Amino acid sequence: MYPGVERYLADWLNSVFLQDTHDFEICIGLDNISKDIVPNSVIDKFSVRFIEADNVDTPLSLRNRAMEMMTVQYEFIIFADCDDILESTRITSALIGLKNADIHGCALGLVNDKGEDLKVYFGLTEDEDPNKVLPHYNFLGLSNSAWRARALKACLPAPPDCIAMDWFLATSAWCQGLRIFFDRKVEMRYRQYGVNTACVVPPFTPDQIIKATSIVCDHYRLLIEKLLIPPDKRAILEDAASRVNQFKAKIISCRNRLETYVMALNQMPAHRLWWLTVAHPNLEDLWNY
Repeated sequence: MYPGVERYLADWLNSVFLQDTHDFEICIGLDNISKDIVPNSVIDKFSVRFIEADNVDTPLSLRNRAMEMMTVQYEFIIFADCDDILESTRITSALIGLKNADIHGCALGLVNDKGEDLKVYFGLTEDEDPNKVLPHYNFLGLSNSAWRARALKACLPAPPDCIAMDWFLATSAWCQGLRIFFDRKVEMRYRQYGVNTACVVPPFTPDQIIKATSIVCDHYRLLIEKLLIPPDKRAILEDAASRVNQFKAKIISCRNRLETYVMALNQMPAHRLWWLTVAHPNLEDLWNY
């Protein structure tokens, strides 16, 4: 939880109360905000643990520390951003999914700033293999994924300069051959508004695309520098990194090319994968020349 989340918190808390099981504990990271934001009704009903940021914490170091603590205390860890909304079966579906997987992801339905349904599906299609998609785009966020503790522990910590922590952890799991399952049923409502790190709903701006491209380039750099990766998977990641770096060079060197790309991107529907805005495969002819 962080300053500014107050306006969304009631929706999140209500969705937690409406879960079809209450056999779970809640761990809340407090990023420069007081635990007083959580009402007594929650503390009275659930066992709640707070992990507070200290003076030297960054958002990333707080997450690393909170996750490492959870891998010691629990067997299963279910993530849910506090500005999103859980469907009533989210917890039970995740626990069922983790019976035969190390990581379980669920589809999301997009909602707007007010929580109104945008009628947009976010996630993998039926014919997509999670292990084929993950090296290129992300579908396992820190709102729609659940992990076995030992699997998460094997992927921590994320590097201190990592921005796309969710994608880094998931790709680390892929590199290690952990079992990843994705449920196409919508179990979370994903709120779209101005401060989303990875926006998926147009219109996009040229500055957003430049920033997203930089994050994706850094993602591949960190993976290749920090992880022990089997040769076959390293080759896949290096090819993906090369493509994105080429995209970055093309759009930085020519403003007209960037603006043409963004204009075309904004004619497309909302995306169903994170980071699809960067070097979109259907728009290759507009930037790769």
